[in-house]
Amino acid sequence: MTDALIDLLSDVSHRFQQCLRDEAQAADIDLTPFEAKALVTIARLPGSTQQAIAARMGCDKAQLARAVKILEARALIARKASADDWRAWDLVLTPGGEAIFADLKRRRAAIAQDCLAQVRQDERENLHVVLTKMAEGLALRDGR
Repeated sequence: MTDALIDLLSDVSHRFQQCLRDEAQAADIDLTPFEAKALVTIARLPGSTQQAIAARMGCDKAQLARAVKILEARALIARKASADDWRAWDLVLTPGGEAIFADLKRRRAAIAQDCLAQVRQDERENLHVVLTKMAEGLALRDGR
């Protein structure tokens, strides 16, 4: 049962991510999946450093640096001097980046609605509790 449950969780996650990639491509935003993920992460953590964004995305700094360079060249993000560390730059979305993020967020909500269409509200609440406990279990493992 445990293997089947984890496999199903993984499958749902992968299929959801594929739908997001398909929607980003359909939106014709001309970003790679990694660049789109970077833009979304910056939107969700506005004013964070490049190092914090890389840590959140689980990627190396060099990989993110390439994406940041592209997003900045396309005027989708901007760097501003960090208030906490004079050597660091905080990343924020520009109005153009905000527009793309809003479109991707709208598309994500539509995918989520389809994904959860057959799930009752009480089941959603139970799923939230279970997934929170699972995330806490992994956080404890990381903190060993």
